[in-house]
Amino acid sequence: MTHTVRLPRGWSEVPIEDVLASLEDGRPIHQGWSPQCEKEPSQSDDAWGVLKTTAIQAGEFHPEHNKLLPTKLEPRPLIEVHEGDLLLTCAGPRARCGVPCLVRSTRPHLMLSGKMYRFRTPEEHLSARYLESFLRSRDAQVAINRMKTGISDSGLNLTQKRFKQLAVPIAPRLEQERIVEAIESYLTRLDDAVASLERVQRNLERYRASVLKAAVEGRLVPTEAQLARQEGRDYEPASELLKRILAERKTRWIEDAVEKARAKANSSAGALLEARKQAEKKYKEPEPPDLSALQTQAGTTDLPALPEGWCWASVEQLASDQPRSIQSGPFGSSLLHSEFQEKGKLVIGIDNVQDGFFSPGAQHRISEEKFEALARFSARPGDVLVTVMATIGRCCVVPDPIEPAIITKHVYRISPDNEAVLSRYLLTTLRAASVVREQMFGQVRGQTRPGLNGTIIKALAIPLPSPSEQTRIIAEAERLLSKQEVLIASLEQAISHASRLRQSILKWAFEGKLVEQVPSDEPASVLLERIRTQHIAGARQ
Repeated sequence: MTHTVRLPRGWSEVPIEDVLASLEDGRPIHQGWSPQCEKEPSQSDDAWGVLKTTAIQAGEFHPEHNKLLPTKLEPRPLIEVHEGDLLLTCAGPRARCGVPCLVRSTRPHLMLSGKMYRFRTPEEHLSARYLESFLRSRDAQVAINRMKTGISDSGLNLTQKRFKQLAVPIAPRLEQERIVEAIESYLTRLDDAVASLERVQRNLERYRASVLKAAVEGRLVPTEAQLARQEGRDYEPASELLKRILAERKTRWIEDAVEKARAKANSSAGALLEARKQAEKKYKEPEPPDLSALQTQAGTTDLPALPEGWCWASVEQLASDQPRSIQSGPFGSSLLHSEFQEKGKLVIGIDNVQDGFFSPGAQHRISEEKFEALARFSARPGDVLVTVMATIGRCCVVPDPIEPAIITKHVYRISPDNEAVLSRYLLTTLRAASVVREQMFGQVRGQTRPGLNGTIIKALAIPLPSPSEQTRIIAEAERLLSKQEVLIASLEQAISHASRLRQSILKWAFEGKLVEQVPSDEPASVLLERIRTQHIAGARQ
């Protein structure tokens, strides 16, 4: 548990237990209490509350994160949190176990929960801010991580016995102050820089949303109607195109039905005529969007006026007339994780469908036999995928080429009729923060496991221009968004670099490289001896 880096002159390294102050009952560390609390927080200084672990963030204390203690339960003042306390989470997921913070200010009547520790420093000898900074350093966090116990990363524990052995490098008291002031100065400037980067990042996200919105409202490129007038030519409005495509689709379906009847033995002219009549009766027209319902739907009070030559069309109208052109994964025969294997046919799930792009990251696979049984759920290049459970509404286009793959039950596949709508234009409408997404999220079903279904997706109203205009819209949107994506990638890299720099500052601080050592400073060994003397005196009382 000792540092591999040689300590500077005048420094010492000891277990954290040796430098903690004795609390009211003589113990160096208090653990809290986890009673059954009310769901709402304590909002009054007079009402006791129990802190949630989210009250402890890295270097930040959020007292509003608490739950109200029922009046029938007696509070425990011994574990009330006070200014100057150091808190540390001691249970929870790996990333949330071992998070430290110093309580710089708080309100009265807040108690520790059982998932956190409270301790203090003898401030005249050891700065609480110094110890907090060390506990946030990578060296300390790596050491704490090794101390955690548990069978799953989702639920770990940090015992007091293990934590008390954490090795802490102690600088002379005056140097502690110089180190803390330097750390806070550097980190304040670094935090300001990161905040500026994040503001730019949010602006770029808004820019992306505005580009997508303009794309599906006909404001990104000249419309086909405008170009036709400028060039003195005619054009086919989207409404006429859609009407023609739907008529051709119906004709194909009826002719297919008649052809099947013709293939039967002894099909007379009368039988074929009857087969045509029956096919016409059985044919189910795709449902157009219910615009009146959209006008009253929550969150969609006003439909935008469409440009000249555009029309509204439902996803069902724009889907291919091939069987199962709008379909989710196998609800009736849901794949189990136990059926996944290292080799075999690819399975596309939620993790593969990202915001606007297909990610090959998650590589779940199934056997050839299972794949053949579920072949009707295959994903084909050009299909538009929509996540309908968990992370709802992410969309992407299946890339070309892609190996044979099926979709899971949490993903819906839309196979567009490319004569009416291009895959990437349909993707653009589904991503745009406009009426389409409002329709989608305004109809999410379920309380415990909210999600979308095929009925909702088929009925989504899509603003439809002509295919030639769709092509221009896609080209311009992708040109603008490609620049935005490059900038966002640069910002993410800069923010990541800032995070590494933050840890470098803490590392240099506790290796004695951040501030100058002053030979006249009283060495840490002397103040540690005084702390030991205080502990001995306290034990005798």
